[in-house]
Amino acid sequence: MKKILFFLLIFCQLSYAQITIDKTAPYDNSTFLIDNVLLGGGIIASNHAYQGDSMQIGFFGAINTSLGLNKGIVMSTGDIDELDPNYTGFGGAPANTVTDPDLLTVANSVPPLLPAPYTNSFTVTSVNDIAILEFDFITTSDSLSFDYVFGSSEYFSFENSIWNDVFGFFLSGPGISGPYSSPANHPNGSVNLAIVPGSNPPLPITISSVNSVTPINAQYFVDNSAGLDTIASADGYTTVLTAEALVQCGQSYHIRIAIADGSDTGLSSFVWLKAGSFASPILDIVDDLGIDSTIMNIPCNSYSYTFCKWRPWSYLSVV
Repeated sequence: MKKILFFLLIFCQLSYAQITIDKTAPYDNSTFLIDNVLLGGGIIASNHAYQGDSMQIGFFGAINTSLGLNKGIVMSTGDIDELDPNYTGFGGAPANTVTDPDLLTVANSVPPLLPAPYTNSFTVTSVNDIAILEFDFITTSDSLSFDYVFGSSEYFSFENSIWNDVFGFFLSGPGISGPYSSPANHPNGSVNLAIVPGSNPPLPITISSVNSVTPINAQYFVDNSAGLDTIASADGYTTVLTAEALVQCGQSYHIRIAIADGSDTGLSSFVWLKAGSFASPILDIVDDLGIDSTIMNIPCNSYSYTFCKWRPWSYLSVV
């Protein structure tokens, strides 16, 4: 009996040791992916949009892999099925019709920030196979964060070269001013949240800015070259990183999540977005008075309220 149980335990562990990919309904719908996979608490999303080929976006499960994320949304410059070690087909090629000049700007902002002798050692000539997921949102507090991983098939071959695949998380809205494009209702531009932690000036994450070859920021790099039977195609990827920003609660913001091949249309790169991590701290209310919630007037930026009774009068405690 013990031997049978031990075998079943090993079998169950192994059955969850490979990444799984799903781009069938409902995971072929960007609105569903945003509202039911990506979003956590404290966020109200609207105006969902996706540009790119349907093969470039979907759901992933990665329990017990080295990815560090259990599940979420994955986007790619190619066919996301390439990540599945059990996939026996040939990854398709996107239509390559989407444009985003900001990605080219981001890609070419990296070389001047690299250490010698790699400083200004290359120029990305174009961005291709672009996929863009974007939406408006309102937060319940003054901060926003989400977890992600970036990976690529180009690791160990094309670092510090013109084939510098790139991605960006472009945030715009009240109180934000940046060099990248933004919707007309946010005239001050957007900032890129996909940067190496603690870098100053901000260094965008690409294969040339996080790797073990140069090496540069190798503490954020995971070598997957011996793990392609678990997560195929991605020879390397970052550790789990967190994009974060200060916002004004109750105000409308816009996020544009975009990824592209640099200078060519071959060898895919990927960005994984952790399920439920796109969130803002949730307001916690303890109602000891039994007040009808429809008449409570709770301001933004208040993480915890307690309505309670003390002696002959009542008071409101704010944390």
